[in-house]
Amino acid sequence: MSNIVVAKFGGTSVADSAAMNNSANVVLSNPEVKVVVLSASAGVTNLLVALAEGCNPDLRTEKIEQIRHIQYQILNTLPDSEVVREEIDRMLENITTLSEAASLATSAALTDELVSHGELMSTLLFVELLRSRNVNAEWFDVRNIMKTNDRFGKAEPDVQTLCALSEQHLQPRLANALVITQGFIGSESRGRTTTLGRGGSDYTAALLGEALNAKRVDIWTDVPGIYTTDPRVVPNAKRIDEIGFEEAAEMATFGAKILHPATLIPAVRRDIPVFVGSSKDVSAGGTLVCNKTSQPPLFRALALRRKQTLLTLHSLNMLHARGFLAEIFNILASHNISVDLITTSEVSIALTLDTAGSSTCGTSLLTSALLTELSALCRVEVEENLALVALIGNELAKARGVGKEVFGVLEPFNIRMISYGASSHNLCLLVPGEDAEHVVKTLHHNLFE
Repeated sequence: MSNIVVAKFGGTSVADSAAMNNSANVVLSNPEVKVVVLSASAGVTNLLVALAEGCNPDLRTEKIEQIRHIQYQILNTLPDSEVVREEIDRMLENITTLSEAASLATSAALTDELVSHGELMSTLLFVELLRSRNVNAEWFDVRNIMKTNDRFGKAEPDVQTLCALSEQHLQPRLANALVITQGFIGSESRGRTTTLGRGGSDYTAALLGEALNAKRVDIWTDVPGIYTTDPRVVPNAKRIDEIGFEEAAEMATFGAKILHPATLIPAVRRDIPVFVGSSKDVSAGGTLVCNKTSQPPLFRALALRRKQTLLTLHSLNMLHARGFLAEIFNILASHNISVDLITTSEVSIALTLDTAGSSTCGTSLLTSALLTELSALCRVEVEENLALVALIGNELAKARGVGKEVFGVLEPFNIRMISYGASSHNLCLLVPGEDAEHVVKTLHHNLFE
């Protein structure tokens, strides 16, 4: 293991000049930080996604001006910024050209090309800011090493190629300069830009940490660590100082926005600790995610994931039949859909899909083609606007009294589906979207306060 630390900063940490200077202070306070991974400045990605969906000329001009305003507010605070100003202007021209093309015909490939400009601009500005503080910083295009497949919107990286190219192109630079690069983006075999899906900057940082055999990956955000639940929902939520990989992965998978679900996979492969802290208040501490923790509690945290869809499939052909489930799953797989939770009865299957925008372009998973194919086999019912509440813990499936602790206080709520026993780390409840926060508050009060 090397002494390299990879530091990632989210959109709010590079939102404006003050935030960027804060982030620069964090980087420069630790000489072991050799690679910095940045998201786009806060708000820019959403504007680019909207442009990629196609806009009328007036709305298009308005959104491009908003992007220009966000980036120029930072640019105008930098001395001797003529070169980077030209680069930002060139990228804004690219954005204009691509958004005009999107207004005629949209595509996932075009969306990725357009959306990537957010990270490209934020990293250019951050390098210039560091250089204005006499730091030897170097801009590095992550697309040269982050090779992916061509599943635009949610591309999967080729880890072996990334490791080989990092050793060749990235590692040698670290001896002489602080390298600033982009999160979230990559490129496929033909050189076209891809994205790793929403929240993919965390994943980039962990992948680079793995490729460089880093000592640690630091994720800097606007919250000082991982909490027992979202503090915006429950103000009494408590920070968790140390948490195991498996628990944190469950939290990320089930909606805790502090980490991207895929982040921990590369870290687990190389046993690299991940630190989560606030770039706005470094002294507040944070959470260390590591392989093992001492005395992990029965109940660790609550996660909430909104915009869930419940598919209920009814067919009398299921009764004592073989292969029905396999057929359903083959159809879902052919439409690139993964199922979250599933329960079955003799003549029906209920399964949940995460429709909270799993790809960059946020397109719907339930296409008419999919529903037509399923309807040929069975009667299909669709319920939307549900929420998944996940109780994360340890050895939950083996502990006594969990049902009473959880369901005893949920009497006032309609629970649409329960998933318990498949994992010793979670108990999941599907509830109406409007009840979700009340359910989380009730459970948190009973289990953690």
